[in-house]
Amino acid sequence: MNMFIQYIEKSRLTIVRAKHEADRFGSLEIEPEHILLALLNDPVLISAIMEGISEKEILETINAHLPRREPNMLPHDLPLSKGAREALVLAKAEADKLGHRYIRNEHLLLGLVESRDSFAAELLTKRGLSAEKLRMQIKALPVEEPERGATRPPAETDLICRVNEFVSRREGQSALQLLDDYMGEAGQDRNLRMCSLGHFAALTALQVGDFSTARRYCEECLTYTPEDPMALFTLADCLDRQGETDEARRRVAACRRAGLSRGDEYGKIILRMVEIRFPTSK
Repeated sequence: MNMFIQYIEKSRLTIVRAKHEADRFGSLEIEPEHILLALLNDPVLISAIMEGISEKEILETINAHLPRREPNMLPHDLPLSKGAREALVLAKAEADKLGHRYIRNEHLLLGLVESRDSFAAELLTKRGLSAEKLRMQIKALPVEEPERGATRPPAETDLICRVNEFVSRREGQSALQLLDDYMGEAGQDRNLRMCSLGHFAALTALQVGDFSTARRYCEECLTYTPEDPMALFTLADCLDRQGETDEARRRVAACRRAGLSRGDEYGKIILRMVEIRFPTSK
């Protein structure tokens, strides 16, 4: 089953961040609680859907609940646990019921609440979130806009499906090879393909734990669009995880400037992500 084809960029990033949370705890699988921690990085979700719920309290409660092992810093993939996979299946079902074409973070949160057997669901329901309440809140939100590149040529749509199938089967290197082959196809405009699929390629590499490939795609995106805030943020994340802290700080500063210069909701989201991921970098 291809789970991620309908995910917008922000919800794909949530899954990537859930993997990073699982790595932080040394977990062998991505659990529903890791997805919930990742969702706390979305300031729009917090303000529009989770108003009145303490992010700090959720973070501290999950930190106290989950067991900790030695973090795995080497490139690797992680499977979804049974509970996490159930939550994502429910998120898609809820998006379909609401008539939404794309899966956003709001749907992921609703899927967590609906998967009642997890600690994450228990935590959310105890704080007053119910599936019915969430559905009403989601219905009241503005109609979603397609993400960049959402209207794609059939060849790109097919590529994304195939890449996501490889990722879902934990064949990450096959997914990345497919992307590399497509980007480098003779006679095609690599610039256009990078502008359309560069973020997807970088996030896919992050999702399978290949920081070097994610970094390469981010750097190439920036040769075409030097002030791309998402590419700058993802590159800073990769550099920091590879121990290149000085260069990571430089990219964080550039990302902050790019987010501020936009002056829109997307810019605010980027700035909030920077604040959460790099709290000591001012």
